[in-house]
Amino acid sequence: MKVVGSGKRGSPHLTGAKRPRAAFRRDSVHDSILSCHAGDGTVVNTIFAALRAFALRAFALRAATLALMVVCVLACSFLFASCESFDILDTILPRIAGAGATTGNGAGTGAGAGTGAGVAGGAGDSRQGGGGRGAGGAMMQFSEKTPYDNNTAIVVNTTADVYAQADRTSVRLTQLQFNEAIQIIERTELWIKLMVDGRNEGWVRTRGIDGDWTCVDERRYTERIVVTDREKQVYSHPRNGIVIRDVGMGTELFVVSKSDNVYQVALPGNLTGWISENGVFQLNTGEAIKKTTADIFTQSCQKFRGTSYLRGGLSFHGIDGAGMLYIAAKINGVTLPRDFDGQFAEGETVYGSFESFNVGDVLFFSPNGQSSEITDLGVYVGEGQFIHANQHIGKVQFEDVNDPYFQQRIIGVKRYF
Repeated sequence: MKVVGSGKRGSPHLTGAKRPRAAFRRDSVHDSILSCHAGDGTVVNTIFAALRAFALRAFALRAATLALMVVCVLACSFLFASCESFDILDTILPRIAGAGATTGNGAGTGAGAGTGAGVAGGAGDSRQGGGGRGAGGAMMQFSEKTPYDNNTAIVVNTTADVYAQADRTSVRLTQLQFNEAIQIIERTELWIKLMVDGRNEGWVRTRGIDGDWTCVDERRYTERIVVTDREKQVYSHPRNGIVIRDVGMGTELFVVSKSDNVYQVALPGNLTGWISENGVFQLNTGEAIKKTTADIFTQSCQKFRGTSYLRGGLSFHGIDGAGMLYIAAKINGVTLPRDFDGQFAEGETVYGSFESFNVGDVLFFSPNGQSSEITDLGVYVGEGQFIHANQHIGKVQFEDVNDPYFQQRIIGVKRYF
């Protein structure tokens, strides 16, 4: 048996014999290649050692990559958990979503405010104003003053819940609408204290509130629109745009321009969007909404038929009696408080049986026949029927005024139109 030298290590080994595994663990790729050049004929072993070293290094690289991915996931989780405190999602993401929105006063190009000619909408409103300034014409003009200051903030969500306490488990008093301006009384990290309609104090979450109120600065605009449909969509472009925000009846938006049958409107976050003219009416900035008739008022109430019941709600997402009355009266020229007691204190008192009721009269109810507390209402639509946000059924529907359940609970009847 022929003995040959190993060249590098100075210790002989037998030709054709297997080298110990420990030798492979000690050899690097570089050592294996040197052994081959030194006369070691075990080419297979050399290749095997090189591949093994490569595999070990690749495994180490994959492990490092996996560890980096875990760190990134944990960091993202922490970031999103912190967004609620720092309002990142509600401040940054709407700006990203609306980044494609038109920012100047360029000419509108479409006949609809979205894909496929925009929102279905309603048949319009008899109060709708003229045609604006023409294609792409600017509607910005400064008036003398503004009622807003550094304590003003704007609602950037479709609605914002107003709670009795800075606690989401407390009673929901009412809601605020998209683009509605509020005056801040007190602010914490997560909550804002405000006065609702100059009557009741309440708390809203800082999420969904923006301090930039230029979108409602009356010095910038000459016209505004009011939504009369139960719901509409605001789009990023006049044609083939994405939905930036769903808005409900009563939402007011200031007009930047008008093109064909779509309005370009100012939005929170220094953005603009597009909304079709169906289901809205136009007013001059600062112009009060004209009072309509009891028939039109009840038609507005009936648009909420089938809407889910939500205590304190005032939108298509959910509504109660006080919210329905507040919104329907608002778009028809009568400003009422958002709570039952405040609403009952307004208007003309109606006496007598239901035969003396007029269409549009509002029936106020107690929770039972003994209490004087007002907890519910319905709007009389004629023929012994009234429209009512039924908490037990869970939706807005017609009721029979002769139903004993309601008869024994009537506290009073008010007339606003």
